[in-house]
Amino acid sequence: MKLSPAQRAEFHREGYLVVEDLLTDEDLQPVIDEINEEVDRRARELVASGDLSRPYEEEGFETRLTRITAETEKLYRGIYSGQLSGPGIFQLLTNPKLVDLAESLVGPEIIASSVYRLRPKVPRLPSGVVPWHQDSGYFEPACDDALVLTYWIPLVDATPERGCMQVIPRVHQGRVFRHTVQPVIPYLVIVPEEMPPVEPVTVPVRKGGVLLLTNRTPHCSIENVTDVIRWSMDLRYQSAALPTNYRTDDGHPFHDPPDATPVACYPPEADFLVRSQLRPWDVVTEWLRFNEIRKTYQSLPVTARWDH
Repeated sequence: MKLSPAQRAEFHREGYLVVEDLLTDEDLQPVIDEINEEVDRRARELVASGDLSRPYEEEGFETRLTRITAETEKLYRGIYSGQLSGPGIFQLLTNPKLVDLAESLVGPEIIASSVYRLRPKVPRLPSGVVPWHQDSGYFEPACDDALVLTYWIPLVDATPERGCMQVIPRVHQGRVFRHTVQPVIPYLVIVPEEMPPVEPVTVPVRKGGVLLLTNRTPHCSIENVTDVIRWSMDLRYQSAALPTNYRTDDGHPFHDPPDATPVACYPPEADFLVRSQLRPWDVVTEWLRFNEIRKTYQSLPVTARWDH
């Protein structure tokens, strides 16, 4: 499936687009199963270490981590963000439905960005509320004017009550606003005096749907005030012509950037090639290779553009 001309026009005009019913339960279940297995394994380890009273195995996907986190945040902090790199996550990153849509916007030579994130929004947990920011605030300035496409993918229905996303439309063609690090929880946040005077849009997305964002679209996620976890993932794709730290099987850089160009749009974590007509032999098609790339990559810092 490719985006229609009308969908592409809406995305470029608004800075975001919802595509409903793109993914099926069959597409999402491997990730859910993988998360459940990881939560179960780690819960039992915490019980064995004395950090958790019991593993709460009677709870389901939407509630188990809440019960565990009420006793200890160790499990939550151990799986949050991009720490996991199992076969289910790789299967989602390489899902042809997602890559096809990405091709509509970034072209046929596609890097799966290192910045994929697992987001378990546990009810009333402060770190689950993500402040207003642009993804470009986290990336290298050299990539500001390019498109690093974000897919925000709920693994359960994402309603306003569960803490769905909010976006500020039609300001993504402008500059990257100044960000600062918020106190206590170290997220980047757009400084208040730079926030554009545009009414935010709340964007609920049902399981199976996806929200597409540009890297310069301001967005946030709101508090989960229900009793269930709002599980989601965000994945990112970019043109292979942009800076990337992907290295081929023989250890060579995918392309040699000029001296003044950063090694990648996000140097701390490892990219990989997910689709190519020009160099199909360099596409990563096996989970073991993906996992090796993630585990052996030597992290590099991002330019300290915001003095943090």
